[in-house]
Amino acid sequence: MGAFVGRDTIVEFAIAAEDASVGGLTFSTLGMMRGKSMKTSWETADTTADDSPGFTKTSLVTFKSVEFSGDGVSYTDTLHNQQTMKAHVISPGAGTGNQPKVWLRMTDATGVYVGPFIVTEWSDDRPYADTCTWSMSAMSNGAVTFTAA
Repeated sequence: MGAFVGRDTIVEFAIAAEDASVGGLTFSTLGMMRGKSMKTSWETADTTADDSPGFTKTSLVTFKSVEFSGDGVSYTDTLHNQQTMKAHVISPGAGTGNQPKVWLRMTDATGVYVGPFIVTEWSDDRPYADTCTWSMSAMSNGAVTFTAA
């Protein structure tokens, strides 16, 4: 496998609570994106004690968090699904307990991330003499998996 460009990465979403079955979800493409980022972080617990080897700190991981961020050019075309995502984030419905919960699936040449997220930010930018854009951030709200290609 060689290098690849980010524009070939596909981001899809399904509006559903974290306890939904991934096999029963209908994903829609979040179109006209530019930046797409998935970040995995582990919290750690210090296990260092007076007999730690070589006076070196030791640790164990405790919890994983996965963060997604993305941005794109604003389009009103229905096929890009931007307005669907935006409406859900701003006014989430009863189907997700009035919470901005979604399942995200990001596919690129290295594999597929999929899992439940809660959208923590949606932003629209409308500069006077430039293209209107949007951006969003989300954090994991359950088990996010990565399956290598």
